[in-house]
Amino acid sequence: MSSTSNGGKSGGSTREPPGTAGASKARASSLPRGAGVGWFGAAALVNAVGTGFFYPYQLLFFVAVTDLSLTAVGAGLTIATLIALPAVFLVGRLVDGWGTKAVLISAALLRAGVFVAYLFVHDLPAFVALAVVAAVAQRAEQVSMPVLAAGTAPEGEVGRWLALTRVVFNAGMGLGGLLAGVAFVGSGDRSGFAAMGLLNAGSFVLAALLYLPLATVRRPKAAAPAAKGSGRPWRDGLFLRISLTNFLLITVIVATEAGLPVYLIEELDTPSWIVGVLFAVNTVLMVIFQLPVTGRVEGRSPLRLIAVGSVLHAALLVALGLGGLLPFAALLPLLLLGMAVYTLGEILATQALSVLLVKLAPPRELGVYQAFNQVLVGLSLAVVPLLVAFFLTHAPAGLWWLLTGATVVLGLGMLRLQRSSAVAVAAGAPGPDAA
Repeated sequence: MSSTSNGGKSGGSTREPPGTAGASKARASSLPRGAGVGWFGAAALVNAVGTGFFYPYQLLFFVAVTDLSLTAVGAGLTIATLIALPAVFLVGRLVDGWGTKAVLISAALLRAGVFVAYLFVHDLPAFVALAVVAAVAQRAEQVSMPVLAAGTAPEGEVGRWLALTRVVFNAGMGLGGLLAGVAFVGSGDRSGFAAMGLLNAGSFVLAALLYLPLATVRRPKAAAPAAKGSGRPWRDGLFLRISLTNFLLITVIVATEAGLPVYLIEELDTPSWIVGVLFAVNTVLMVIFQLPVTGRVEGRSPLRLIAVGSVLHAALLVALGLGGLLPFAALLPLLLLGMAVYTLGEILATQALSVLLVKLAPPRELGVYQAFNQVLVGLSLAVVPLLVAFFLTHAPAGLWWLLTGATVVLGLGMLRLQRSSAVAVAAGAPGPDAA
C-alpha cells in the first residue's frame, strides 16, 4: 500500500541553473521532470498492472493451473517467500555491481518465464522452486526501482520520481485487478486462468522493453568517500532506525489491509460492499493526491512528516476499534472519514520514508542498503498473517488498539529522532528531492 528538506546537494543551493526558463513555475508543479521520466512511469505502470492482474487472485490461479490443493499452495508460497529472503542481499550486490537497469530487465523477464512455466507444473517441489524464483525477481524490482530513480532523476526530482512510482503502482494494481476480474476470474475454469497467466507474462516482457530506453544509472565517482556502512546497513545506526520505522509502519498498513475485511464482515456483520468502498477510497485518494501532496510538503522536515503521517493512520484504526460500540449508520461515515485521514497519513509517512531510505544510503552501496530494507519488508509480510489471525480469533478489537499504539510509538520515536539527529538527516537527505 516524498520531497522535503531545504538545501541543495551537500548543503548547497537549491536554485535552478541560471537561464532556466520557467524555473519557479516548474518548481510549483507537482509533476516529476527529467529525461526518461515517461519511460520510467510507463514501465512502472505496466509492471503494476501485471502484478494487479494476478495478485488478488493468486490462490485461485495456482489451484486452477497446478491442480494442487489450496493448503499446498498456501504452504508452498510461505516456504518460497522465506527461502527467497536471504537471496535479496545478493540482489542488492548485483544492483551495485552489475547495474540497475540490467537487474530490472532480467527480473521482469524471469517473472515472465515463471508465469509461463506455472502452466506446466503439477507437483509441490517444482511449484515451490518457481515461486522462489518469482519472489526473488519481485524483490529485485523493489530493490532496483528506488536506485534507478536516485541515479537517473535530475537534481531535486528524486522524491517526485519516487512519488510517481506510488501513483502508478496504486493505479496499475487497481486496473489490473479490475481487468482480471472482468475478463478471466468469472469463467472459473483452467483455460481462463491460463490465459491470465500468459497475459501476465506478456506484461512483464513489455515492462522489460520499456526499461531499455532509460539511461544507465550514474555511478558515484571513484574518489567518493568510503561507504559509511561498509556493506553492513545494520551497523549504520541512522539508516537502521529509519528501516525499522518503515518495517513497523508497513506492518501496520498490511495488518490493516488483511484484517479490515474479516473484521467488518465476520465480526461486525457489516455489508460486504463497505470493504470495497473503503479500499476504493484509499486507492483513488492515493492516485489523485500523491503527487500534489508530495510537492506541497516540499521543504518540510522529513522526520516530522513521518511522525504526523504515522499518527494520522490512527484515525481509521480508532474507528475500527470503536466499531463494535456503534450502529452501522454512525459507523459508516466514521469509517469513510477515518480512511480519508488514514490515506493522507499513508501518503505523508510512506513517501518520506521511501526517499529517506534512498538518501541516507551511501551512493556506492545503494543496492545493498535497499536490499536490507526489503528483507525487513519481507519479514513484515511473513509476520502479519500470524498477528492478524491471532487477534481476530482471540481479541478482534484488540488488533486495532495494538496498531493504534504502534502509530503513536512511531510518531513519538520520530519526534525524538528529530531532536537528536535532524542535522544528520538533513546532511544525508539534502535538497528538495529529500523526503
